[in-house]
Amino acid sequence: MSAPSVLVFATGGTIGMRATEQGLAPDPDFPEILEQLVGVICAPLGIAPRINHLLPPIDSANADSDTAPKIARAIRARVRTHRPRGVVILHGTDTLAYTAARLAFELGDLGVPVVVTGSQLAHGAAGTDARDNLTLAIRAAVKAAPGSPVAIAFGGALLPAVRATKHDSRALTAFRAEAPLGADPAGLPAPPADAIVSGPARILTFRFVPGVTVDAVRAAVGGRPDGLVLECYGSGNAPMARLGMPAALREICAALPVIAITQCATGGVDLARYAVGQELAGAGVIDGSDLTVEAAIAKLGYLLDRGFRGAELRQLVERNLVGECAGAARP
Repeated sequence: MSAPSVLVFATGGTIGMRATEQGLAPDPDFPEILEQLVGVICAPLGIAPRINHLLPPIDSANADSDTAPKIARAIRARVRTHRPRGVVILHGTDTLAYTAARLAFELGDLGVPVVVTGSQLAHGAAGTDARDNLTLAIRAAVKAAPGSPVAIAFGGALLPAVRATKHDSRALTAFRAEAPLGADPAGLPAPPADAIVSGPARILTFRFVPGVTVDAVRAAVGGRPDGLVLECYGSGNAPMARLGMPAALREICAALPVIAITQCATGGVDLARYAVGQELAGAGVIDGSDLTVEAAIAKLGYLLDRGFRGAELRQLVERNLVGECAGAARP
């Protein structure tokens, strides 16, 4: 009987880089180095490693709307073929939280634990966190229950992917979870029978600041995104007294789905709490509860890519599907 296995899928990032005169760049020797490193970690666990690489590797700052879905498709294909005990994905830290959040939706029904990790320092750098993070990720992936949610292993912590954000650009403890997983998730919905999807949805964000103008809000959708996330003040407030703002938001909401989240590190929005929040809701903005910006982008993109639109999309955004939110507040 063959030993259980772990799939390590390397997509790029600092963990696989080395120092050059032009700065950090992909290390051509990393595939062999990773094979040796994973082998040393897996041997005492009685786990057989299987390593795949995304070719070419990507700098995570260049991730786009199809990066996470592409990774998810590759993982599903390999899990069907090789049936590993767990999956570990190596990813650059710049957009790791965005990719991990999307994977939480894409792979929520995979039935195999998935853990995403990377490192702040290259694998060969002094004091690198590469081995520690990879060890934690592999151990977590092979010991977690089959239905466990997608997680991030980093800096000695195991974090829920749909609640995590990168909060420090230098510390080895770069990620934190803003809130615990939402209770009683509803699960992933089946796509509509008549779904028509033209390609990966592009979701952009717009952050309200005191100097914002109506023209700036309109410019946020000038590139014709498929959805918009509004980073609002406090519990879902925006400068609705600004001349033309309500009308502009009504026009935008008529053209594409718009979610409101809070700029605060914790808490969430409640569009029913203040009059300006009710104006946002009246314009068609969807209550994003306590979604992180990463989870809001991931959730809206995932639902649009599955073909959800209109009232059904709104209901699903406001519902806790995989632990990503507490759910929209109700009066």
